[in-house]
Amino acid sequence: MIDHIGLFVADVAKRADFYEKLLAPLGYVKKVAYPTAVCFANDEDGDGIWLESPKDGNPVVPSHVAFRAKTADAIKAFHEAGLAAGGTDNGKPGPRPNYGPGYYAAFVHDPDGNNIEAMLNDYQA
Repeated sequence: MIDHIGLFVADVAKRADFYEKLLAPLGYVKKVAYPTAVCFANDEDGDGIWLESPKDGNPVVPSHVAFRAKTADAIKAFHEAGLAAGGTDNGKPGPRPNYGPGYYAAFVHDPDGNNIEAMLNDYQA
C-alpha cells in the first residue's frame, strides 16, 4: 500500500494553488507547506501527494499520477477545476473501455507537463 508519492514541479508555491483547486473535488486538502515542498492529503484514507522542487537544479521530468475518485461527477469536477486553474486537457471525462470494463477517467496536464488523472474502476452508465 502506498502512503504518499512525490511529484516534481518547477515552482512549488505556484503549483500549490493549482493542485489545491485540482484535487479539492477528490477530497484532498493542503496539510503541510514548506518553501520547497507541499503536501496534499485525503483525510478519509490518508493518501498523500507531495509537490517538490527538483534537487540540485535538475529539470522537471513529467510523470503520470492517477487518483481514485468516488463518482463520475467528482471526475468531471476535477477536470473542470484543472482547466480553470490553468491546466491543459489531456482527455475529457468519459469511459475508457480499452483500459478495462467500468473504467471512467479524465486527464489534465499540469503547467509542468505532469499527466494527472482521476479515475473509477466500477463505472456503470
